[in-house]
Amino acid sequence: MIDSRPTPEQMLHRARAEATDTEREGDRGRLKLFFGYAAGVGKTYAMLQAARQLRADGKDIVAGYVEPHGRVETESLLDGLEQLPLLEVPYRGTVLHEFDLDAALARKPEIVLVDELAHSNAPGMRHVKRWQDVEELLAVGIDVFSTVNVQHVESLNDVVAEISGVAVRETIPDRLLAIASDIVLVDITPEELLERLKQGKVYVPQQAARAIDRFFRRENLVALREIALRQTAERVHEDVEIARRGVAASVPWPTNDRLLVCVGPSPSSAKVVRSAKRLADRLGAPWIAVHVQPSSITLDPSQEEQIHRHLLLAERLGAEVAKLVGDNISTALLQFADRRNVTKIVIGKPDRPASWWRYPSPSVVDRLIERSGSIDVLIVRGVDEPTSVPSQPAAAYVGWLKWLAAAAALAVATLIAWAFHAVGATESTSVMIYLLAVLFAGRLGTGPAIVSSAMAVLLFDVFFTQPYYSITVHDSHHLVTFAVMLAVGMITSTLTARARRQADVAQNNERRTEALYQLTRRLAGIIDRRQVVEDAERAIAEVFNAHAIIFLPNERGKILPLVGDLTRFAASASEFAAAQWVFDHAQAAGLGTDTLPGAGALYLPLTAPSGVLGVLAVQPAAANGVRSFSDRHLLETFASHVGLALERSQLSEQAQKSRVEAETEKLRNSLLSAVSHDIRTPLAGIAGAGSSLAASFDSLDRATRYELLATINDESERLTQLVENLLHMTRLSSGKVIIDRQWHPVEDIIGSTLGRMERHLAGHLVDIHIDETVQLGHFDAVLIEQMLVNLIDNAIKYSPSETTIEVAAHGSASGVELSVSDRGKGFMPGDERRVFDLFYRGAGVKSDRRGTGIGLAICSAIADVHGGSIEAHNRPEGGAVVCAFLPHGEKPPKISEQALEQATQ
Repeated sequence: MIDSRPTPEQMLHRARAEATDTEREGDRGRLKLFFGYAAGVGKTYAMLQAARQLRADGKDIVAGYVEPHGRVETESLLDGLEQLPLLEVPYRGTVLHEFDLDAALARKPEIVLVDELAHSNAPGMRHVKRWQDVEELLAVGIDVFSTVNVQHVESLNDVVAEISGVAVRETIPDRLLAIASDIVLVDITPEELLERLKQGKVYVPQQAARAIDRFFRRENLVALREIALRQTAERVHEDVEIARRGVAASVPWPTNDRLLVCVGPSPSSAKVVRSAKRLADRLGAPWIAVHVQPSSITLDPSQEEQIHRHLLLAERLGAEVAKLVGDNISTALLQFADRRNVTKIVIGKPDRPASWWRYPSPSVVDRLIERSGSIDVLIVRGVDEPTSVPSQPAAAYVGWLKWLAAAAALAVATLIAWAFHAVGATESTSVMIYLLAVLFAGRLGTGPAIVSSAMAVLLFDVFFTQPYYSITVHDSHHLVTFAVMLAVGMITSTLTARARRQADVAQNNERRTEALYQLTRRLAGIIDRRQVVEDAERAIAEVFNAHAIIFLPNERGKILPLVGDLTRFAASASEFAAAQWVFDHAQAAGLGTDTLPGAGALYLPLTAPSGVLGVLAVQPAAANGVRSFSDRHLLETFASHVGLALERSQLSEQAQKSRVEAETEKLRNSLLSAVSHDIRTPLAGIAGAGSSLAASFDSLDRATRYELLATINDESERLTQLVENLLHMTRLSSGKVIIDRQWHPVEDIIGSTLGRMERHLAGHLVDIHIDETVQLGHFDAVLIEQMLVNLIDNAIKYSPSETTIEVAAHGSASGVELSVSDRGKGFMPGDERRVFDLFYRGAGVKSDRRGTGIGLAICSAIADVHGGSIEAHNRPEGGAVVCAFLPHGEKPPKISEQALEQATQ
């Protein structure tokens, strides 16, 4: 029996497809697009009608930017709608009116109307394109209504240009259509649109006449309308797919297709990329844009810029991007396709005019078709697109220098060969000299190498074979010499040029790989956040020849540089604002991007699984630095590694903080549970003695009253000492104690301690032994006095009356050792270390003996915060001794005996 019930995943798809506005509260804003095939079909009118209906339903809706184009019926729909003031931007002597993004963010309505989504903003604004403003509104949860025509869709731009003959420069990424929650097709017939044009309802009469002659021809409108209808139909098909996934469909919908599009420096590659995008969308398949750089060819800067533009276009259209290096383009493509399970390869049609001198070798397309096997090869006719790539006079200058260097090498070789020939050297000597010149030319490139090989044969024939100064060959065996010389010269020079280029590529890749490895290895072992930032800034600055600064947020979410030098480039408020925007929106901005392109640096978010942790700012030292696609990707890789390192540091700090808090809480609970009885006992004694005195003071004799008062005093002192111990233990265990280490006379500390313990020492003898070498100790006097008080109190508790308690001090060049000895029973075996544990009172101790087991624990903590140690052991003659070593934190000062005597008086 077949189970036709939907799976949980299918039900989830269904639920997402049917989600209401209420269910989406708290998420990103929703984008509703009014889509048409040309201006004048009524997109703005339809948008305003929908807005008025929603306003009547109680929605908070404002008009951010609406372009009525002077149409009275459109302007009438704006009546009653709240309109945001437009932003006035001065530009070349005029004032442009633009959408005020900040005003919309401050107002934060439910819905904002933003007309003409593909519009280019005025120079100097935050974003280059208006659709970027819309994305920022969506990111903060504001719904947006907008309009767009089919010719403004990036992947359809070239198709529309080919049909209409008009290239539209303002485009939007295809992802905006993908994320739009609703797409409303606003459609009228071409005849009706042309009639509206003639009536002046779209443009003024003069503009309408020009528009009808150029763009608004009926055949153009019919084709554009079909494209718009197809685009909308594809969106409806996607909705049907979601609906089908929401039920238990009997027909599966798997797809194994994966597309690969070849990208080159030719301007026609842009059309090939867009064609691959449309094909991938129709197949519902992922696609990869790949550029193969042959190691035998060196591209000039303009070609590299073209490749960079095409790869960025592919990435913007949603492709995965890869760059490969290989001697054979077709082999590299097929190997990559095999590794990535590519089923279809899209490549541009070669456009090589036939030439009588060119050997008709198979093209890359021919080789792909021949060796593709089960992979389909789709050939797209490329159309060159106008570009804004500037000319490269410097590159041309460098190219001429290579040819001049090759010519100079041949001239020098000719002079040297002439000198040898004058002294009677054989022709083979001249051949070898010319081969050296050809090898040198091989280092300059393939072109100079091949031409130098041919010129070397010609020069050898003219100057060193009979008849001299003529290209006529007198001896036929010279023809073989010429042929071999030419072949050897061309082969060696070509191989030399290729090896040099391969070495350059390998060296560059090795440098980048080594830099990434060093950064990863360096950051892997660092926990401190400041050290992470310092190492990352240093590594990025070295690799990219740039200034690098990392911004991190403070408690209020405002980012500031942690260790960077602001005088380099980030001192202005605009640069801080750019970095803050990148942190808030988790998008790259600044130099070389379409967001804040006027900034002085490139700003990348430092992302991690937990979110954006900071911003990396990079200002190249050269004007064209960090512009290439590979540089940008390497920099993004660096940023991701830095983000992970910062998250690891953050998690480590949080773990340490949580550990301290847990230990503090554990200590607090343990203290309360352990000392509850010990606190109640003295309180009960005080309360009992006090109540007896209050009730029977006159009837009690003098001795009894003194005894009750003594009880109150003893129990109060016991309670006071217990509370002091609790406070000391809490402070020491919290890890936040700042000790005040000063140089103090050891004798003063011991004397002060014995003074405090004078009444408790009644009934015991005290023996004090201080070495003559002990003068000063480097410690916190308050803490050390408390430590001695606890040690002496512990000795009093566990030694019989009338026995001797010894307090000793021994000195060395590195520190002071303080010890307290008694004549009691000593420690039980195994207790020598456990007695310093919290609440441990020793094995065999009677339960009625007073004490909480925290006195020696406090002593151990005090020794630890001084960087010292403490230990306990039994005396051979009986009793126990506890020794604490306190190291000097610095070199002891030299004090004369007279000054010491004055200090101790």
